[in-house]
Amino acid sequence: MPNYFGNATTYTSADATTEEVRRKLLADVAAMVREAITAIDYDEYVQEISDWVEEHKEEIFVESPLLGLGAPTLSQTVFASFPLDTDFGFGQAALAMPVFRYTRLSSGFMAISARPSGGDGSWFVSACMWPRLATALESDEQHIFKPLTADFLGLV
Repeated sequence: MPNYFGNATTYTSADATTEEVRRKLLADVAAMVREAITAIDYDEYVQEISDWVEEHKEEIFVESPLLGLGAPTLSQTVFASFPLDTDFGFGQAALAMPVFRYTRLSSGFMAISARPSGGDGSWFVSACMWPRLATALESDEQHIFKPLTADFLGLV
């Protein structure tokens, strides 16, 4: 969009029951997410959002999942293609990622980022979520989520 400047967070969504997600293979869940992301005409979407923000800029809005309202919601943002390599004068950082605090009932937030350069291609997942969702993710039979330790970061 020409003459556009600024930041905005936009969302796309896909609805599924817990049982639907649990029955699917991880690759099928990823395909469901990919479909929700790629089905959007982003030029039109950004224009619609810009128009809406301009029309409602004096109003205050809060996302209902942040208040613990509605169905359980897990929001995520992915910084995998956003370079977070850092060097503060003493070498590359072992970890660089945003931090979010969404701790309301029935909500959770995950931030995903790629391991800084020199890594093995793995991703870091930072999550803040209600305990029942955390327990379900940690009990995954494929053990996709592993603890982030000093050893894993190569600090020991």
